[in-house]
Amino acid sequence: MNSPTLFRAVAAAGLSLAVVACGPQEELSSTEMSGIAAVESPLAEKRLSPDEARAAAAAAISGVITTDQVLGITYVRPHAVRPALVADEVPAYEVLVTWTDSDGVLMRELVYVDMYDGSVLLRMPLD
Repeated sequence: MNSPTLFRAVAAAGLSLAVVACGPQEELSSTEMSGIAAVESPLAEKRLSPDEARAAAAAAISGVITTDQVLGITYVRPHAVRPALVADEVPAYEVLVTWTDSDGVLMRELVYVDMYDGSVLLRMPLD
């Protein structure tokens, strides 16, 4: 996803970059790094940036909620999505989205975004 595509995705989602560009990154332990390296090909195509992963997650959520309900989108960490969750083990960004529903109830959801093509692999509500 290049910059113009990113801006179109954010605009289509009705979000501003101020909503999308926030959140700290956690450091990876060496065991997490080795697990992720095992699922990536050595000459893989260009990866998405964390900002692009946030935009993809925002676009996925935007069909459910309105812009003013989004409280924050936080890039969490690279994560290898397990085969039990999707068809193949895929390197992905795990993005935490916090929002309120139409009744004002606080909701949190993990959105797994493919590191290479920006597709949303999985959405998991957190209790």
